[in-house]
Amino acid sequence: MFKNKSLNFLIDISKKGKYRLVISGILIFFSSICALGPYYITYLIIDKIIHPPFIMHDLLILGAIAATFIVGQMIFSGIAMTQSHIAAYNILFDLRVAVANKLTKLPLGYYSDTSSGKIKKIMMGNIEAIEEFIAHNLVDLISVIFLPVIIFSWLASLNLTLAFLSIFPVFLGVALQRFRMKIEAGNIRKFFKIKSDMNTTIIDFIKGMPVIKAFNLSVFSFKKYKEEADRYSQYWINMNKNAAAFFATYALLMDCGVLILLPVGGYMYAVGKITLSAFLMFMFIGIGLSRFMKQLTNFGSNLTQIFKGVDEIREIFKTKEIVNNGKVSKLENYDVEFNHVSFSYGDQLVLDDVNFKLKQGTITALVGPSGAGKTTIARLIPRFWDVTKGEITIGNHNLKSIQGDELMKNVGFVFQDIFMFNDTVIENIRMGDTSVSEEKVKEIAKQAQADEFIQGLKDGYHTVIGPTGVHLSGGEQQRIAIARALVKDSPVIVLDEATSYADTENEDKIQKALNALLKNKTVIVIAHRLSTIQNANQILYIEKGKIREQGNHKQLINENGRYKQMWDLHMDAAQWGIKQTGGSLTNRKEEVTC
Repeated sequence: MFKNKSLNFLIDISKKGKYRLVISGILIFFSSICALGPYYITYLIIDKIIHPPFIMHDLLILGAIAATFIVGQMIFSGIAMTQSHIAAYNILFDLRVAVANKLTKLPLGYYSDTSSGKIKKIMMGNIEAIEEFIAHNLVDLISVIFLPVIIFSWLASLNLTLAFLSIFPVFLGVALQRFRMKIEAGNIRKFFKIKSDMNTTIIDFIKGMPVIKAFNLSVFSFKKYKEEADRYSQYWINMNKNAAAFFATYALLMDCGVLILLPVGGYMYAVGKITLSAFLMFMFIGIGLSRFMKQLTNFGSNLTQIFKGVDEIREIFKTKEIVNNGKVSKLENYDVEFNHVSFSYGDQLVLDDVNFKLKQGTITALVGPSGAGKTTIARLIPRFWDVTKGEITIGNHNLKSIQGDELMKNVGFVFQDIFMFNDTVIENIRMGDTSVSEEKVKEIAKQAQADEFIQGLKDGYHTVIGPTGVHLSGGEQQRIAIARALVKDSPVIVLDEATSYADTENEDKIQKALNALLKNKTVIVIAHRLSTIQNANQILYIEKGKIREQGNHKQLINENGRYKQMWDLHMDAAQWGIKQTGGSLTNRKEEVTC
């Protein structure tokens, strides 16, 4: 069933390049006709040789005509391929943009359930495979369908019996291949699933390379990698073993035309039912029918693989996205309120009846053990997910009633894990907003305490950073992230432990950058280092998806509850670290003295 929908999807997206593809198809048809020309000229030459008188002048003329056909085939084919490839690249560009736009509208839960390896495969491999269909298969289909009809009609005009005999084994081969594809459909789907799992594992393996090297592990020590590679390899071997008899029979049927045409055609010539020239043409071009039928069969096999990839692309487009039909286009104030909010990841309840309010211009800190739901609370504010129950409001408006662009404009994020794009420092700070001038970027970088280290880079603000560019330290990346938030200048700011990479040297700089960022903003902070949030207006202690304690630092300390226990542990850990460091230094001095 999915094949029909996938084919319709391919045809639908191909409509965007329909004029170029139609031109390409017409030119390919003429190219195919030109490809048959030399065969027909050969037939005429043979006929003239067999039925003298043979005149050399005729041979030269026929040779020139054959050369014209060959040149014509090259010209028509070259122009056709150029047009089809231009159409294909334009279509794939639009498709990649459409998929990327769709991905930006999906809830974060989609990325929790879908591996980055699968998404990469869809964005790269699956879409790239469609190029083969649009640029080659779709256009070649015209010649693959029409040329066998033209050839068969020509051969049938010479001898109908031989014409049928030349194509009969090919039909058997095609039927056998269709039968095999039908019974192997389930195995093929399983093969693609195994292949996708292996690709995902390979990406995990590459991402985990620092850990693998740190523990001196080999590829065989990475159990998951080995298992997936072995499973893929073994399944592929088993599939080919099971299909070996089919492949051998198919190859025999597709190439056995000569075994039929030679004895039958020779007998018919011997008894005078066909001419020698006709017999030789059957040997020349009748056998060639199998080549076109093979192309048609291969076309079907390629489509099966393409359909699988297209089906995965279609699944992305069918995935339910965050509905953005809000009417509110401007917010009057920036109070944030959670009213009886519950949220689940599938069947797992993460937040349970959460209620609190962030008054405009105040700072609220979220603390608690790992997995308590702190990050989920923060990411519900910009609607990375929609709540399961209850509502979240900004300026007394339900998030769902606020237009998406307006919401994202008013909520800024500084993540704990910062991603640097493979681009210049300027572009990493202004994030595509070309209305922000280079001078403005530099001014903001100074506020973010980032100007000094940026000026020290090879090309300053034009230095390329990111995966293949200059590497920045954790503290430097955090200051770039703060600069991004300063550029956006959102009235509501979410900080996910923005000082996590701070060391003695740059912690003060990050704090100054944060002071510039948070001035007069409504702020929610996810804190692991409790010393950084003592001055917050309110602190929410979260545990197992519920707010267990709420108040400022002094109030919560006086309550002598869970927050107080966490604070005592935090202080003990800090003092323990100082004592241990001191002792360690003393031991080193004693060792040196000895």
